Amino acid sequence: MRGFDKHLQELLEAHPGAALEHAKLFAELPLATQLAIMRRRRKLSQRALAKKLKIPQPHVARTESLRHDPRISSILRAAKAVRCHLLLVPDEELGRIAMA
Repeated sequence: MRGFDKHLQELLEAHPGAALEHAKLFAELPLATQLAIMRRRRKLSQRALAKKLKIPQPHVARTESLRHDPRISSILRAAKAVRCHLLLVPDEELGRIAMA
């Protein structure tokens, strides 16, 4: 972890309220946007992700586009490729999950 990500992690650890707000804001983003953020945090280009998924790069771009409503199966496959999980979290549990 370097630079901004390290700074953000330290900030969120020092301020639990900020961590909860960060988690809430992230959870409100469209899944396609969350996926794009996590892909970039893993330092993967769309081309590299497409290669891992054995699909054309434009398909990754379309999946991450807000104008496109990707199938949940596409999001799931891409999430696994960037070493992430999809998880439904009840609102009342979001704070506990954010602090973990």
